[in-house]
Amino acid sequence: MSLEHDKERLGQIKNLIMLAMADGRIDEDELAVIAMVAVREGMTADELDSVIDNIEKVEVELPRDIDTRKRYLQDMVELMVIDGEIHEDELNICQVYAIALGFNPDTVEQMILDIIKQLD
Repeated sequence: MSLEHDKERLGQIKNLIMLAMADGRIDEDELAVIAMVAVREGMTADELDSVIDNIEKVEVELPRDIDTRKRYLQDMVELMVIDGEIHEDELNICQVYAIALGFNPDTVEQMILDIIKQLD
């Protein structure tokens, strides 16, 4: 894997952790989602623990590939709704992240609606 890809995936995990902490705590469901994304991204449990322990040192690099950007935003939105509550801080973070990834912030609300439909 390239250094650029490493920074992208580490940055994604950092972003997920920061989002999970937006409401003051990381619950088990949120941690499970973060761990699932870490595995999908090819990270080991030790690497995930290292990101958690050294969160302030992790550099964030946004992916260049549109499909990866969309998947990363989807991860953020899924994490935001996993506990059944959408906190204003979490929504704001996801909308800012959407803009950084090149999406309209309204994309976040559409993703939320899509997730809710899937759950029904």
